[in-house]
Amino acid sequence: MINPEYELLTVNKQINGSTIDLAATGEIDACTAPHLTQELKNSIDAKTYFKSRNIGFEAMDYFKLGYSEKQNMVTVPLHSPDGIPVGIIGRSIKGKSFKNSVNLPRNKTMFNIHRAKREGGTIIVCESSFDVIRLWQAGFPNAVGTLGGSISDINIQHLNKYASTIIVMTDNDNAGRALGHTIANKLKNKNILWASYDYGIVYPHSAKDVGDLTDEEIKQCIKNAIPHFEYAIL
Repeated sequence: MINPEYELLTVNKQINGSTIDLAATGEIDACTAPHLTQELKNSIDAKTYFKSRNIGFEAMDYFKLGYSEKQNMVTVPLHSPDGIPVGIIGRSIKGKSFKNSVNLPRNKTMFNIHRAKREGGTIIVCESSFDVIRLWQAGFPNAVGTLGGSISDINIQHLNKYASTIIVMTDNDNAGRALGHTIANKLKNKNILWASYDYGIVYPHSAKDVGDLTDEEIKQCIKNAIPHFEYAIL
């Protein structure tokens, strides 16, 4: 989950001796992302880290995951709902620190929303980009990540626009449950379901989030999703 007090990773390049903020110029996809993906291909440590998170090479390529040797961080590109690159999410491969590109618009978009909106009327909502990637690997390309334990009104509007059914698959903690209830309370006109492994069990073996689940466990949680009113009384 992205720490709400994350530091900022300045993504820039030198043009005629001046430092240009790529997030402001719209050059992230054209210039920065390919460089970071190439660094990932050259880094055994970064690829090993992704594998430790159960993220395979196919997903690394599909989501254009990268690595910054200077920051010693793996990177994930973020797009607007229209598919325009708007920033980069960074996470250390040692410890648990986060640094993102300057002015990352987390309140205006969600990770993978530009792809998920094309997959039909059902959207699965989780918190981290890695959880979304794990869902994709398990066969669910219709997931989005809020990039934290809260959701803005603009992102609520995106869900209202693109989804008729929303499956809440947030972290199994107080913040994750609060996020799910916020979505349900603000989108009462939608079919809101909660991922559920079994009756009274959100995730098996006390797992905290999607990243702790196998593909088969993910599939069962989606298959057994329960209505919001039923989840609320558990």
